Amino acid sequence: MRRDRLTLDDDERLEKLGDSLSSLTRRKILRLIVEKSYSLLELARELDIPMSTVAFHVKILREANLIKAIPNPSKRGNEKNISFECESVSIFFTDSTNVDRFTNIVKIPLGSFTSFNITPPCAICTKEGIIHPLDDISAFYHPIRLKAQLISFYKGRIVFPIPLENQSPAKLESITISMEICSECPNYNNSWRSNITFYLDDTELATYLSLGDYGDRRGLYTPSFWGNNSSQYGMLVNIRIDNAGTFINGEKAGTTTISDLRLDGKFVTLLKIAVKDDAKYVGGINIFGKDFGDYNQDINVQLAYERTI
Repeated sequence: MRRDRLTLDDDERLEKLGDSLSSLTRRKILRLIVEKSYSLLELARELDIPMSTVAFHVKILREANLIKAIPNPSKRGNEKNISFECESVSIFFTDSTNVDRFTNIVKIPLGSFTSFNITPPCAICTKEGIIHPLDDISAFYHPIRLKAQLISFYKGRIVFPIPLENQSPAKLESITISMEICSECPNYNNSWRSNITFYLDDTELATYLSLGDYGDRRGLYTPSFWGNNSSQYGMLVNIRIDNAGTFINGEKAGTTTISDLRLDGKFVTLLKIAVKDDAKYVGGINIFGKDFGDYNQDINVQLAYERTI
């Protein structure tokens, strides 16, 4: 979809945009079509208003270039579906109009790791069950591991590729990595500490102190086969690398900047998650996928770019 950039000189567009968004009904239409397209009749039913009123509001939204009407091939006649024409509108008040900022979201499945060097006890599970043998690294080579939803080990490291989708001439301004993790011990212990260290391309970023292996309740997405006395959920951890350094959950945790990583021109970077042999707390790790734990996600990566236009 199109991304529009307006300045204070775009009087006609700004007036149409302001008019289109000034109505609660029109804002409701926009909220509805975020998820899927609607016909005029479907919008009228959802909003409980006459179809002629819907047509009036849709006309104003179309004139503002916010939505479009597409013929419905499965219907006879002139019925059309209403969907977004424009993904976003940026209004610039200063001379920064020559800068375009955008983000790409990459979802990394737990089973997509490319290498590992871990020490048991360890486990790898899908949402259907444990991949056997338990506590044996051979399970990490099984083809079913591509469906992994929970990975745990005592110490060592595991590596995930992150595609960068080179956006030349855009410059990568920041990387934010989000994952659900906790410590790992026999059964569970809410006070079991572990130092978990993150790397990109062998550059050490920062270390997160996990305060426990949490199992005092069922995880919101933990499947029914998983025992009540085992790790159930983790904490959502966000690692951000930008021009100011490396941050964990908003707190500065390292001095490595995005420029230090020298990612310009690269199409992939390698995320390494490790529990080091010489860590103060060698307390293992659990990494949760979207069908385990409290958060419906795998490893999510947000790549923020900036380019001159």
